[in-house]
Amino acid sequence: MKWMWNHAYLLMVLTAVAWSGNSITARWVNDVIPPIGLAFWRWVVALPILVILAWPYLGKDLPQLKHNWLIIVVLAALSITIYNTLIYEALLTTTAINSFLINTSRPVIIVLMSILFFRQGITPVQSIGFVLALLGTVTIILRGEPVRLLTLEFNSGDFLILGATIAWALYTVLLPKRPKMHPTSFLAITVFAGTIMLLPLYIWETIYIQPTPFRFETVWSVLYLAIISSIFAYLCYNRAVELAGPNKAGQVSYMLPIVGSTLAILLLGEKFQFFHAIGLPLIFCGVYLGSKGK
Repeated sequence: MKWMWNHAYLLMVLTAVAWSGNSITARWVNDVIPPIGLAFWRWVVALPILVILAWPYLGKDLPQLKHNWLIIVVLAALSITIYNTLIYEALLTTTAINSFLINTSRPVIIVLMSILFFRQGITPVQSIGFVLALLGTVTIILRGEPVRLLTLEFNSGDFLILGATIAWALYTVLLPKRPKMHPTSFLAITVFAGTIMLLPLYIWETIYIQPTPFRFETVWSVLYLAIISSIFAYLCYNRAVELAGPNKAGQVSYMLPIVGSTLAILLLGEKFQFFHAIGLPLIFCGVYLGSKGK
């Protein structure tokens, strides 16, 4: 475990494998569990497990909240409250494959945000990369039909996925600003804050949209998301950012389309279509060029 904890790229691979089931699970149960309910119960189940893991360190780390509460609230809102809620809402109207492919634009967005926030220089090669990645993402969102721009016949779920991708990119860029505390303490505190922010949304959804049913599908999907896609994946990803920095750790998105799309085809019966084949190479080329240099 100590050896694994100090190898950033291994942690990135494990993160991709753990996250690959997130969209698959949400897509499979989206006609049973409403999106906010799925996000809320995922973190409610994960929180007590995290508190148990973090208990030996919380006493020393809690005083950090006094001077760092704002950045913790921002990180919690981006990663816990906004990101997965948008993903689950999007999967009501788009496919799991689309969510994986659009997410491949995340590394370029991370690099771009790093430039904007930290005023790093941008090279002509990186500029070309950003344009290519943008073209690839737009190709997937418009499903290879530019006329959708004129008729506004687009899938709103694709744009929600893009919004979630931007939220996660911002989380990654800001993550190095987190307070110095044990990883499990930080994750437990972040999950607690994010779940509190989700609570009013969950109450609203329960009253006005649909309550979350407690069935077999609900229990197993929440348990998977809480333990594998939440606790395990977030610990691995946060540590990878700590070791390698946000730009390199963002490359975990490269592996999601491969693992996730394969699972979507095998388990959900989804199809890999022509606009996926056009958009994906554009994004990969853009990401490669956009990651060049510091």
